[in-house]
Amino acid sequence: MPRAELQAALLAARLSNTIGKEHRIAPARRYFWCDSTTVLHWIRNNARTYKAFEANRLGEIDELTRAEDWRYVPTKLNVADLATRENFDMALQEEWFAGPKFLYCDESGWPNDVIRPSTVEPTVTSECVAVLKHVSVDLPVPDPERFSSWLRLVRTTATVLKFINICRGRSGQIDRDLMECAERLLIKQSQSDSFPDDLAAITNERSLHRSSRLLSLSPYLDEHGVLRVGGRIDAAANVSMEVKRPVILDGRHPVARLIVRHYHTRAAHGNQETVVNELRQRYWLLRLRPTVKAVVSRCMLCRIRKSRPQAPRMGELPKARVAHHQRPFSHCGLDLFGPMEVSIGRRRERRYGVLFTCLTVRAVHIELVSSLTSDSLIMALRRMAARRGWPLHLYSDNGTNLRGADTELKRSMLPLDTEKLSNEGINNGMEWTFIPPASPHWGGAWERLVRSVKTSLKVILSERAPREEVLSTLMAEVENIVNSRPLMHVSVEPGDVESLTPNHFLLGTSSNLPVIGKYENSDLHLRKLWRTAQRLTDMYWQRWVKEILPDLIPRKKWRDETTSVKVGDLVFLADPQSTRNTWPKGVVTHVFPGKDGVIRLVEVRTATGRLRRSVANVAPIILSDECCDSTRVGDVSDAPKI
Repeated sequence: MPRAELQAALLAARLSNTIGKEHRIAPARRYFWCDSTTVLHWIRNNARTYKAFEANRLGEIDELTRAEDWRYVPTKLNVADLATRENFDMALQEEWFAGPKFLYCDESGWPNDVIRPSTVEPTVTSECVAVLKHVSVDLPVPDPERFSSWLRLVRTTATVLKFINICRGRSGQIDRDLMECAERLLIKQSQSDSFPDDLAAITNERSLHRSSRLLSLSPYLDEHGVLRVGGRIDAAANVSMEVKRPVILDGRHPVARLIVRHYHTRAAHGNQETVVNELRQRYWLLRLRPTVKAVVSRCMLCRIRKSRPQAPRMGELPKARVAHHQRPFSHCGLDLFGPMEVSIGRRRERRYGVLFTCLTVRAVHIELVSSLTSDSLIMALRRMAARRGWPLHLYSDNGTNLRGADTELKRSMLPLDTEKLSNEGINNGMEWTFIPPASPHWGGAWERLVRSVKTSLKVILSERAPREEVLSTLMAEVENIVNSRPLMHVSVEPGDVESLTPNHFLLGTSSNLPVIGKYENSDLHLRKLWRTAQRLTDMYWQRWVKEILPDLIPRKKWRDETTSVKVGDLVFLADPQSTRNTWPKGVVTHVFPGKDGVIRLVEVRTATGRLRRSVANVAPIILSDECCDSTRVGDVSDAPKI
């Protein structure tokens, strides 16, 4: 039964941890109620002399909860026991749904914790009680919490001993013996702070208390007064005494953490099991693996090496993606692809493709340019606008040529008046928006269609360098193929309507076949061709709203909430094309939250200037407590400056 109660406590800890991760607001305090005093004793007991079953589960409970979060609840008040009683009626048991009544009262009205020792002052009696006070050992050693290196602490202690020897008229030189003496003094001070009762019992030749954490180790004091394990392997030949009888240390003490960090650095910040194995050759650390794990988690170098960009939760779709009942290519994206070679006489020249995609109906329009210049791009935009109409809003990557085109358009609009601009079609109030640099996922709407175009070209382009006329023809055929793809699920049931494609909004049908549509009797008066086309377009938009728009609701990826980057955070600018050691480091100076309040764009100050990057390309470096010093509580001001 105690094991079953322990398993239930573990399930409660896991459930609380899962709930805490899934909610945005972290609770100020958590309480766990258990009616098993045995389990509460196990959780609050620092000793870990249990079998594997209890030890593994108690270790996980220690990682997920705190001992002071567990409280005792009498069996009569335990709501979980209601279902096990014979007279249980779910309809009559209000506490089964609303919880125990004492939780609605102040904390002073909660059940008394029988495990917690009583704080009532003892009454004065005539008995004489002898109290043995443990006086802490005061050794000439520095405060270990002021140091971040074990070797530096040992050498500092050796320097103190050197000064003492000089004052006593002895040799003042730091040698191996003095370093070993300094290490012993530090270990003795650590043991005096961690095991005062055990040291007092061993010194007075008394047996250890049954609740002692060292009870199973048979500890003893060696000739230098250092507490060691009294093991059972003394008969092993050719094995050093440090391995047979290692020094006992508490993993929570700063000296022990400095030693663990020293071995972690010697192992090149590598495998934790290697550090554990090396430590066991000389020391017996209580809570060895949790201590190593805690030290590694606070190692600044490991945090930098293991930092990963955290993409924020996928945001809401912009208006351009859901702008129904508007002309196709009113909101479109622009991207370039290539190069492709064409044959002109005996020479070969390069051509590039300019892809325009409607962000609403997902149609594409392809133009060819001879060079990646601003003038060529402007002419491609004018050709597209002559066939499809000028866009209201144009999105593109943050390329230098695209920025040049935007500047060229702005310069062209300044000296011209409204009538001339209307004749040229450039004064339609088109807005040009650039996505952040090095953030291709912001332009996934057109990046995916570039891939579709390239896939179709690989299939139908049989010549490596065709003539320019052939390449233009192939581009038009590829454009028609991509625009003929279905935008929704294709039904194979007889009598179902045809799936919508981008060509339905451009041509009135999915291909060059005759238009097939159903009209009601009320539509017979629509005799003019433009009215028929308008009615057909309205029918397609109605189907788009009913059949395609609901499919855009769920988030396909980036569903989890991540910790937002804040001003002043130290970050790496992730570059997938380079190694992690060459990533530039910077400090966040400004954040740009979206409409939903989620930060997806930040401004970072680096050694070369200020850059704007997407949060998905920013790897934060955690600067919490003890990030720079694994033995003391650190401060953000101690963080490395840029």
